[in-house]
Amino acid sequence: MREEAQRQINLLLQQQEQLAPELYRDLALYLQVLREGLLHGVQQACFHLATQVVPDRYNQLPPERRQAFQQRLQELVQRTGTLLTVEQVIGLASQQQRREHRRQRAQQQRMLEAFLNGDGADNSDEGDSRAAAADDVAAQPGPSASGSVHLSLDLPVSADLFDRGLPGLAVPQPASQSPAPEPSADVPADSPSSEQALLQSLFQMAAEGLQASSNTPTPSADAQAEQDAEPAGEAAMLLAAPADLDTRVTAASLPRDPLLQLRWWTHFDRALRRRLRNLSHAINVEMLRLGLAQGLLPMNLLDAVLDGQVDALPAPANLLRLPLPLGQVLGPNAPTEVLTLLLRCSDLEYEQPRLRTCRKRLEQRRRALRTMAKRYRSWQRRLDALEAEHQWYQDHAHNLKPAAEHS
Repeated sequence: MREEAQRQINLLLQQQEQLAPELYRDLALYLQVLREGLLHGVQQACFHLATQVVPDRYNQLPPERRQAFQQRLQELVQRTGTLLTVEQVIGLASQQQRREHRRQRAQQQRMLEAFLNGDGADNSDEGDSRAAAADDVAAQPGPSASGSVHLSLDLPVSADLFDRGLPGLAVPQPASQSPAPEPSADVPADSPSSEQALLQSLFQMAAEGLQASSNTPTPSADAQAEQDAEPAGEAAMLLAAPADLDTRVTAASLPRDPLLQLRWWTHFDRALRRRLRNLSHAINVEMLRLGLAQGLLPMNLLDAVLDGQVDALPAPANLLRLPLPLGQVLGPNAPTEVLTLLLRCSDLEYEQPRLRTCRKRLEQRRRALRTMAKRYRSWQRRLDALEAEHQWYQDHAHNLKPAAEHS
């Protein structure tokens, strides 16, 4: 039985090794078609924002500024296009994996130190501290309510606070790489307006909360079951070292193992999504400089939308429409939603038939790979069980031999 299980595993590995080059070519073809149609998708989204959302501001721009904006779009898309190759995308995936692994190790170290010091794991994360400070605005515990929570029916932020501004809340600048240009005569005076600055502040607040919640580690099902069954499960989870960095899932070449190949593909998709998100943010910065953007959303908030953590309103392709929080507090003339650029593979595939065809071919390969990975996992578990049985019988026979000699 062990020989048969090993033979089946080797057969699956040989089949996967033969299919790997075809998958690599399909991914390269998908990126090639994406590069060819990326500029058109960007121009269509910017066209909607400039002509349907803020046409008056676009009409006030002089011709040279409009031409410079078109050239800037082409430069940004061309620069991103050079990074849309399989090698470049998986290289970004490797950077993301190392950064995430360092963050997890640092966070686990902080949790361990807090647990050993008796402060609890809740006070170990700086993001959790910021979230708790934000909650203190609405919670007002009394002197005798030690250890309890007092829920107030008052608004967390009063209207007069907006008149004085939001102290301690950093307003993101239009461009993080370079300082914003000084307002000139050819730029509208209300761009960006005070309402836009306040809008940026509110979304910055939401992004910080999302970042704090995303930094909180989520235990696996096995770790959670152990924690529920054993009182010292929390300590065991904190003392356990994080898993070693597996560079095979972000290597330049496809791994042979179908399970690792699925993980490699997941990292690839995440890195591709990050490339498009970075391009979206850069274009939004350029549009904000010209007064064509309603506000600059933090990249953490864009990631939350892409991860499905924030529900967006219906919008045209490659555009993101979000409701404005606390819109009623700002006044009747305040905007109730924001519309910005966010490039997504699904929207680009919807507009480009060739790209959609490439995606269908990739999804067929993904389904076949999942089936093969399921078979591989089944045979691998069977082989591990047979190996354990063989070792058990060997150990049992070894223990019986000295007993027979003494008798």
